[in-house]
Amino acid sequence: MKKKYFALLVVISLLSASVWAWLNLNLFEKKDDAIHIAFVGPLSGKDANQGESMVQAIEIYIDYINQNRNAQQKKIVLDKFDDKNDLNTATKVALEVANSKAVAVIGHRRSDCSIPAGKIYKQYKIPAITPTSSVTKITQDNEWYFRTFFGNDLQGKLLAKYAKEFLLKPKGTASIIYIDTPYGKELADIFGETLRDMEVEVKYKWKLTNNGLEQKQQMKEIVSDLQAKSNDAGLIFLATQSNEGVKLVKSIKDIGIKNQLIAPDSYAKFQEGFKNYPKEINTPGYYTEGIYVFSFLLDMGNRFTYNFHSKYKEKYKKHMPGASFYTVDAAIVIIEAIKQIQNQQQELQAFRKNLRDTIASFNTPEKAIKGTTGLNYFDENGNISKPISMGIFTKGHLVSAPLQLINHNGSNNSEQRHKTVVYTGIQFNGINNIDLNNFTYTPDFYLWFRFKKEHDGQTIRPQEIKFINLVTSPTSLNDNLIRLKKPIKKEVTDGYTYLLYRINNLTFKEMYRSTYNLQTIFIEQEMMGVSFHHRQLDKNKLVYVHDVLGMGHKQKLLLDENTDKQKLISLADWQVADSNFFQNVTRNKPLGNPRYLGEKDIEYSTFNANIFINSNQYAYQRIIPRNFITDFFIFTCVATLLLMILNYTHNNYSKSLWFVQTIFAFLLLISTEVFIESIEINVENIRPFVLTTFQTLWWLIPAVLLDVAINRFVWMPLEEKTRRSVPKLMRFLVSSIIYILALFGIVAFVFNEPIASLLATGGLFAGIIGFAVQFNLSNIFSGIALSIEYSFRVGDWVKIGKFAEGIVVDMNWRAIKIKTRRQYILSIPNSVVSKSDIHNFSYPDNQYWLMCTIHLDPKHDPIQIDEILMNAIFSVEEGVLKDVKPFIRLESIEEVGVSGLVASYVIFFKTENYQYKSKVLKNVWQHIWMHLNQAGVIKSKAEIKTSKTAEALTSPELNKILNKGNLLNMIN
Repeated sequence: MKKKYFALLVVISLLSASVWAWLNLNLFEKKDDAIHIAFVGPLSGKDANQGESMVQAIEIYIDYINQNRNAQQKKIVLDKFDDKNDLNTATKVALEVANSKAVAVIGHRRSDCSIPAGKIYKQYKIPAITPTSSVTKITQDNEWYFRTFFGNDLQGKLLAKYAKEFLLKPKGTASIIYIDTPYGKELADIFGETLRDMEVEVKYKWKLTNNGLEQKQQMKEIVSDLQAKSNDAGLIFLATQSNEGVKLVKSIKDIGIKNQLIAPDSYAKFQEGFKNYPKEINTPGYYTEGIYVFSFLLDMGNRFTYNFHSKYKEKYKKHMPGASFYTVDAAIVIIEAIKQIQNQQQELQAFRKNLRDTIASFNTPEKAIKGTTGLNYFDENGNISKPISMGIFTKGHLVSAPLQLINHNGSNNSEQRHKTVVYTGIQFNGINNIDLNNFTYTPDFYLWFRFKKEHDGQTIRPQEIKFINLVTSPTSLNDNLIRLKKPIKKEVTDGYTYLLYRINNLTFKEMYRSTYNLQTIFIEQEMMGVSFHHRQLDKNKLVYVHDVLGMGHKQKLLLDENTDKQKLISLADWQVADSNFFQNVTRNKPLGNPRYLGEKDIEYSTFNANIFINSNQYAYQRIIPRNFITDFFIFTCVATLLLMILNYTHNNYSKSLWFVQTIFAFLLLISTEVFIESIEINVENIRPFVLTTFQTLWWLIPAVLLDVAINRFVWMPLEEKTRRSVPKLMRFLVSSIIYILALFGIVAFVFNEPIASLLATGGLFAGIIGFAVQFNLSNIFSGIALSIEYSFRVGDWVKIGKFAEGIVVDMNWRAIKIKTRRQYILSIPNSVVSKSDIHNFSYPDNQYWLMCTIHLDPKHDPIQIDEILMNAIFSVEEGVLKDVKPFIRLESIEEVGVSGLVASYVIFFKTENYQYKSKVLKNVWQHIWMHLNQAGVIKSKAEIKTSKTAEALTSPELNKILNKGNLLNMIN
């Protein structure tokens, strides 16, 4: 049986796997059929951590693309190449990449590596995007090279303008320290030329060699010279890579030079180079405090930026470097271009050419590809135009500088040259009145602003905000313009103004539902939060950014770290999953505002604080990869169908198959949910119906499976054991109870209706039905108990209580029918049988003891009487078992009449087949009389007296009788 069952399961598995494979051959696609993208960067050596972070970011995105691709889209494979940030190695690696299967390249990390590699990519006609190299000539005259990073031309000019606008005093000077590489020389030249154009004197310029042997001594000389000239050197621009920057800044700070330092993008993560120095450990930010750096800043990022950063931080337990964001954007551009190529089966060289042309076609804001750092679109030289922010190192963290340059073309006010950054923070105390049907909630939270109040005589009031997602009252259309009351705390320190508010009486709604989960039927996640912008000041005047220093990099949800964040909400089956805080841009119409005449929209900087809560109800859906959905659905359908067929054709396996069927029933339900979820349809029209249907099925299917299980594991074994059918009433009642409980669950948890009245009505109805059928139910349950106990079977001779003995001719769920020796049918209710003594003379071996008593004159020798009786019993030819010795017992000697005495002998002998009890007794009695008569004990039948009845005994009853008597009275 086990072998047969195992073979059956193997057949099911093979059939299911075959159908699955036939319907989806792409599961077995060859790796060579995938599309390869090459990454080239430092994966070993001193800069290995830079390349590792870039690869990790790309892999997160590629994994997402591969999991969500359809059957027609090819898998994306990332091939990694290590150039060690070395010029010679980069050239060799570029040749390897050009001759590989890669259709595009992401790299290199440094400009001095990208320049020679770019010539090879141009020669072999393979498109490349550098995410970090900024030297102008990398993309100049090379139509095959692009960059998602700003070039040195833009960066050098903006650094000089920022220094002139915010850092240099009137008639102040500046000096430059640069490294002798294309990157350092170009930045130094552009920075210096721009300052001279603005009539700022570049006082000194020091060159640092790129030769490691000479660099250390040369650096000492430069720092020593700077110390001597620090009074008139003015602001110091460090045009080097981060490795040299760490050494330079450490020497400058250790020697006590106080000049203001400003640096390019390469310094964005250079603070990590100081983490093991004692001064930095004791005072975080000792070496980096106050240094200005142009870079991509997370607190300036949008919602997409923060979501991607959260994924990275969750997977790798560290923060994502700024360079990795530009690297992800390069991957996004390449993959979006691949998607737009219709013929993906063409030759490699033709594919590369089409891919290059498609990337070049992203050349306007309308055709731009949205990335983590903004919109990606290229000019005729492959360069990208993106907003770039100035950061300042504070307490060891690089955050947005309090004042930022603006693009003059973006404002009608030609005199305005800057915008104010407002460090904004929110921490929640709780979220109340959550209504998931209307997506509204009432949060209790602290809100604060920290900002430079004045610059060039300008004053801002960042607390004049407009809540975007505030629920508007029907009586007032201006509720979302509610003014904040007086702050609960206000301080002015070091030129910064700090305002703290507490808000706990406003109701908000989920604002991102239109893009967040309107396309989702089975909503696994809800987002609650607060979003606002300034009433009047647009993004060219004021920007709200996440207060990294005030809230901490961990983005604490609660003010008290020791409080369980799950107490933030009070929703059953929901838990707090994540949070994010980010700035974004919202657009409003000018509506004739004279300050914005000629412009389509007014863009405001918004601050957004969101809390994500996950539903445990649909958590199982998150474990199924999206590219596996269709296959999983088909597999469960086929397997379930095969199991159903197998169940009806092989009843011997019904019990075992039930467990397999149960598993696949739930898998089919889950796969159907996920499959419907993946279909692109207007879910708003069908969501209520689909949700109600599946929520109902999650109650009905377990009820059906439980009903089937009771049939297979209770009723069927009971019928096999008793050889009679279970009463339909019993089946109906048990099934009814199961489905009624399921109905109550559906009413209460699917339709959210109170069931108290339903339970009361159901209880009353159940009471009436129970009272009406209580006698039948009593008999049925007693019948079940008797069947389980197996006290007797049809064909057994029994004696029940005081009823006449007979043979059982029928057993049903109401009564037991016995045919007595007088040939009439005695019907005894099961409830009476279960309360009575039951004597079964046919179980376990159809043998039993008979007891009869004879009365003789006590003058005869008891030993002689014993011998005569024993011989008489053994002389019976039929009915008496000869292999079991009878028992003969002298029960008593009693006085009869006036002077007569009588001795009572009790005879026990074993016989079989209770049906012939009377016949056996007759034969035994005849043989006893004959032997007594032949021995002269009696001369006629009148001289022997017997009891009127003979009693049948089971073996235990015989032992009980014998143990009660005095053994001295036993004849034998």
